[in-house]
Amino acid sequence: MKLRQAQTSATYLLPDPGELDKRIAIRLRVDEPNDDFGVSPTYPDEIRTWAKLAQPGAAAYQGSVQTENTVTHYFTIRWRAKITADHEVFCEGQVYRIRRVRDLNSRRRYLLLECEELGTDRGASYAEQSIFTR
Repeated sequence: MKLRQAQTSATYLLPDPGELDKRIAIRLRVDEPNDDFGVSPTYPDEIRTWAKLAQPGAAAYQGSVQTENTVTHYFTIRWRAKITADHEVFCEGQVYRIRRVRDLNSRRRYLLLECEELGTDRGASYAEQSIFTR
């Protein structure tokens, strides 16, 4: 009988050539006070890159909703340093909040961004979201 080592983490398939087909902007959102005692979002840092867009399966989505960490979309990009949950993804008129950043297979080749869809850049629900209500 052979002994097998237990696999402690999942091994992810890396994107094939041509799968990074969505042009996205990853931007750092900073809320600054405005004249009417509210906050206005500003974006001092922006990175434009290619990404693969995917949606989670039903079980993964349901699990994220139950833990109040809703994940509606996955973006796979080439590895970059200093991308955190303080950033947002802007893709095709929609804004997504980054919930978690994972290094695929711990190789520093690709990042998996787990995101929650917020809506359009100018939508009312988007304007209500600030760093104080996240």
